[in-house]
Amino acid sequence: MKTLLKLSALLAILTVLLSTTMIASQFNFTDELYIDDIPFSTEEIYNNTITDNKLLEFSFDEESYINDIPFDTECVTVNCLYNKAVSVDYQLEDDEYVNDIPFNTECISAKCLYNKAISVEFNFEEEDYIDDISL
Repeated sequence: MKTLLKLSALLAILTVLLSTTMIASQFNFTDELYIDDIPFSTEEIYNNTITDNKLLEFSFDEESYINDIPFDTECVTVNCLYNKAVSVDYQLEDDEYVNDIPFNTECISAKCLYNKAISVEFNFEEEDYIDDISL
């Protein structure tokens, strides 16, 4: 009896839902045209309200300087960062010696400096003859 009652209630609810859906599907609404029924600009009213109430203008009184920090914070920060960087102990492994340069770099550097020195051109002005050596 309970099952029959529940089944009939379920069928009744489904019937009502289906009939409502069928009736509702018969209505087709067309798109409405734009109606300019607001005879004023809401943006202009908003801007006037902001301007009238001066909500966008903030004026703060100049505060007096309070010297409550008796040291230079920038200097302290720089020193602190330096001390932190220096306090780290980096343990690096020693690299093995690799003889991958088959020439003497000191000799090549000296030759390069010599070539640069002799490539400089010096232009001296002609000097007057001075006979200051007596024989």
